[in-house]
Amino acid sequence: MRDSKIFKSGRIAAGIMGLLLLITVLFSAFFIAAEADHDCRGDDCPVCACVRQCENTIHQIGSGTAASVSVILPIFFFLILSVRFTADFLRGTPVSRKIRMNN
Repeated sequence: MRDSKIFKSGRIAAGIMGLLLLITVLFSAFFIAAEADHDCRGDDCPVCACVRQCENTIHQIGSGTAASVSVILPIFFFLILSVRFTADFLRGTPVSRKIRMNN
C-alpha cells in the first residue's frame, strides 16, 4: 500500500515537471517570435539578452535545435482550434433537446 502512494506521488511530480517544461519552451518560443524584429539598441540591448537566454533554454532542453518547438507549436494551435470548433458543433439542436416542431 505504501509503495503505491510513493509511485502515485512520483507520477504527479513528473506530470507537473513535464507541464512546466512544456510551458517554458512555449513561452520562450513565443517571446523569440514576438521580439524577432525589435528596435535593437546595440551591444547592451536587454531584449537581445532575453532572446539569447530563451534560445539557450530551448537548446538546453531539446537536442540543441529549435526543431522540436517548430513541431510542438503547430500541434498546440491545432488542438486549441479543434477544441474551439468542436464546441460549436456540439451545441444543442431542437432535435437533441426534443422540442416538438409542429407545422
